[in-house]
Amino acid sequence: YESALTHPSFRYENKVGPLDHFDRMEFLGDSILNEVICRKIYDLFLDADEGLLSRLRSTLVSRRILIKIARDLKLNKFMLLGRGFKKSSPAFLKAKVLADVFEALIAAIYFDRGKKTAENFILNHFADYFDIKKLFRLDPNPKSTLQEISQRHWKKLPQYDCLPTAKGVQVTAWIDGQKRAKAVARSRKEAEEKAARALVLKLRKRFKV
Repeated sequence: YESALTHPSFRYENKVGPLDHFDRMEFLGDSILNEVICRKIYDLFLDADEGLLSRLRSTLVSRRILIKIARDLKLNKFMLLGRGFKKSSPAFLKAKVLADVFEALIAAIYFDRGKKTAENFILNHFADYFDIKKLFRLDPNPKSTLQEISQRHWKKLPQYDCLPTAKGVQVTAWIDGQKRAKAVARSRKEAEEKAARALVLKLRKRFKV
């Protein structure tokens, strides 16, 4: 487990063995994580095609979620970082390391306790994110997700109507002239994303959860 929590900068400063850090374990942990998540969403989202499944997987294993889980586990308190890295690295890079360490920890559990325990560890810590409403709210690209759903069920692309307002831009996202959702934002891009996300949430009952 110590190797899973050791950053390369700590190894360089302390002259420990060349493999005594988390990079290699992160590689394995990433593969295990993706396998477990793929199987879970395959079983959950029975109406989703391969394109939407891929997008849902990307959302679940995104750095944003991995960092959140790593912080919940307080992994930052146990990480071994070089002094130079601590002082000079920007916050976003330190956050990225948290995601990497979480994946390395998965590999450490796999080696120590076996595949089933590693799988249970992943599913336990991702349980809250399998909620369809929360998952679609976290989607970094809701317009693409809406397009996947629209083409899958209606064989059509979603449409967006734009209307300037005193508060910015109002966008109505719709499919087949019937399924609609509205959103207001300062820019058209942001309003389209918000409207797409809202419409995806309206359509969530089409997925078996």
